[in-house]
Amino acid sequence: MDELEKLRELYGEPRPDPVLKARVRQALDAEAGRPRLRFTKGITGVLAATATVVTVVAVAVVVTGATTAEPEQVVSPGVTTTVSGRSILLAAAVTAEAGPENDGAYWHVSKLNRRTYPETFGAEGDRYRVAESQLTEQWVTEDGEVWVGTRSLGTRPASETDKKAWRRDGSPTEWRVPGGTLSTEPGRGHLETVPDGTAFSMAGRKMTLEQIRGLPTDPVSLREQVAELVRDAPGGSLDGVVADALSGLLWSKPSPPKVRAAAYRALADLPEVRYLGEAEDEQGRAGAAFSFTLQTAGSSRLPATVRRTLVIDPVTSQVLSSTVTGRPGTGDDQVEVVLDAGWTTEKPAVPALP
Repeated sequence: MDELEKLRELYGEPRPDPVLKARVRQALDAEAGRPRLRFTKGITGVLAATATVVTVVAVAVVVTGATTAEPEQVVSPGVTTTVSGRSILLAAAVTAEAGPENDGAYWHVSKLNRRTYPETFGAEGDRYRVAESQLTEQWVTEDGEVWVGTRSLGTRPASETDKKAWRRDGSPTEWRVPGGTLSTEPGRGHLETVPDGTAFSMAGRKMTLEQIRGLPTDPVSLREQVAELVRDAPGGSLDGVVADALSGLLWSKPSPPKVRAAAYRALADLPEVRYLGEAEDEQGRAGAAFSFTLQTAGSSRLPATVRRTLVIDPVTSQVLSSTVTGRPGTGDDQVEVVLDAGWTTEKPAVPALP
C-alpha cells in the first residue's frame, strides 16, 4: 500500500486530478527547503475544495517534522501508518494559500460556546455541575464597524454523571448563580454594536484590519513579529503564547490567504505544538487535533497549567473547535465550536436557534 492509498483510507477518496496532484506534491517538496522554526470562504462554503485538500493531505503522509506526538493510524486490520502532524499543517498551508480574497461586505465568525460553571448544585454528597451553551456571532466591515450577536441555548448538566445527580435532585430547570439565573430554556437573543469599533486583538493588544493584512507572509518573519507583539503578555512558555497568537490567525481574524498559510507553516515548526491524532469536535465532525501550553504551573498570576487544543479539518484546513483546559475558576473546559468563519454578504442579525 503506497502513501496515497494510506491517506485515502484515512480521509476518503479524492476525485482524480493528476495535474493538481503534481502541483501539490511540488509545493510540499518546496516546504522541505523552507527555514524551520485566507481563509477559505468558510466551513459551509468550501465543499468545492474537498477534493483538492484530500489530495494535499494524501501526499503528506510519512513526512517527518518538528511537530511531535505522531500517533499511529489504523489503515486496515493489521496495517498501520504514521501520519506526521507537521505534514498535515503544511498541507493545510498549501490549501490556505489558494483560498479566495475578501469576497463579501462583512467578516463573519459564528461559534458555539460551552461554559461549565464552577458552582455545584444538589444535596451534599451528591453535587453536580451545569454548563451553558451560547451562540455568538460577529460581523466586521472594511470600515471597522462591528456587531456582536448572542443567544443562550440553555443550560444542562455538564456530564452524564452530573445528569444522574441532577435527576436525583428533581430535575430543576433553573439555578441561581452570581450575577443572575441559569435556565434550561433558550434565551431571546441580542444584537449589539461595538462602540469602539475594535474587533480583533492578539495577546490582549488591539489590532486593526490593516495591521492583520500587513503581517508578514514568510513563516519565519511572521513568527518573529508575533513573538515581538506578545513578548510582554503574561504566561509561561513564549512558544505557547506565540502558538496561541498564530492559531488566532487561522480562524478568528480575517487573515489574507498568504498570511494564514504562513501561520500554518510557523505552527508546523514550533516544538510546543503537539499532534494528538484524529479527533472529533462536539458536533461530531472529524479532524486532526493539535495542542500547546498557554501557561505553565507555578505562575503567580495563573497558577494552573492552561492548555489549548485545536481540532483542524484535514480536508478543508478549517479550524473546527478550540478548547482551553485548566483555566482557574472555570471548573472545566472552555469550548468554542467554530460553525462558520469567512467573508459574507449577509447582514448582521440576532442569532437564530439551530
